[in-house]
Amino acid sequence: MVTIHPFEDSFTQDVIELVLHFQNDGTRPLVTVADQPDLLNITGEYINKGGNFWIAKDANKLVGSIGLMRARSDVAILKKFFVYEAYQGWPCHTGRKLYDQLLAFAKERRFQTILLDTPSNTLRAHKFYEKAGFRKIAEEHLPLSFSHPYKDCDFFVLDL
Repeated sequence: MVTIHPFEDSFTQDVIELVLHFQNDGTRPLVTVADQPDLLNITGEYINKGGNFWIAKDANKLVGSIGLMRARSDVAILKKFFVYEAYQGWPCHTGRKLYDQLLAFAKERRFQTILLDTPSNTLRAHKFYEKAGFRKIAEEHLPLSFSHPYKDCDFFVLDL
């Protein structure tokens, strides 16, 4: 049974492996941890700065992750949202569980806007975000700029 938990530092390497598994699937240029140093300090970059990070576990095995990085008092950035293939969709709905946790936290902290980037070729992710109420936005219309590992990506915004 999949359960959602606050991030624990002991899962850092598992999160890195999960993230790189999806980012380096052969459909885009390779991305490394050096391109996204927040992975080496999740507690410091997400939790201690006013955001949060959650992991999905099946027993003690990491199967998914999602992070919310505080950018301003009213704006947060959804990051590192990945779920291993066997745990996507029915019957686990791990992505939905992770996202619901993030959304509840964002509303509790009174964020007004959530931003995200995702590679242009991740159509399944685009459908998930659009179903969740996000709308696609041009990078130049974002309320702030933020780091993202790919040049060829699409941006989405959710007004809470």
